[in-house]
Amino acid sequence: MWREYLGSAGTILAIVNGVIAIAIALLPARRSVYRLRLGALALMLGALAVGAAFYAKVYTSISIERQQADRAGVRKQLQNLIADGRELLGQIRDARQDLPSAAADEWAQRAEVLLRGRLGEPYIARFRQEAGEMFGTDPTIAAAPRLAYWRAVRDRVVNLAAIVAEFPDRRP
Repeated sequence: MWREYLGSAGTILAIVNGVIAIAIALLPARRSVYRLRLGALALMLGALAVGAAFYAKVYTSISIERQQADRAGVRKQLQNLIADGRELLGQIRDARQDLPSAAADEWAQRAEVLLRGRLGEPYIARFRQEAGEMFGTDPTIAAAPRLAYWRAVRDRVVNLAAIVAEFPDRRP
């Protein structure tokens, strides 16, 4: 918390330095010892102000780099979930395989845990939204349970892709 106030410390010290400079100018010449001490204090405060400004700049750049690395990590995890979801869609589409209902449910739970932990509750509501008929249906899926799972996983994959779009790739 104290690091947040360090950015304004340079400004405060500069103002104090200005007041000290005025005090030095107003002191009579016979008070040269006080002028010398106040001058030394002004120099020390100036050095502290420069140090505080430098530290605040470095701290800000480090926290920005951390945020970008965190966003890149979230993006990568979401992309992995999208790839897993697309694989599930292929398994659901294949009528020769058993319906991977447990795998689909586990995939959705993993996604919700990630979204809740890293991004917050509003993203879970977005993840669960229906994508609508705009994305179509797969005409090869005839069985109702398969079609319901296929739509649920498809909707969540589409929603995850929309969420990933909010985390742009910052590579140069």
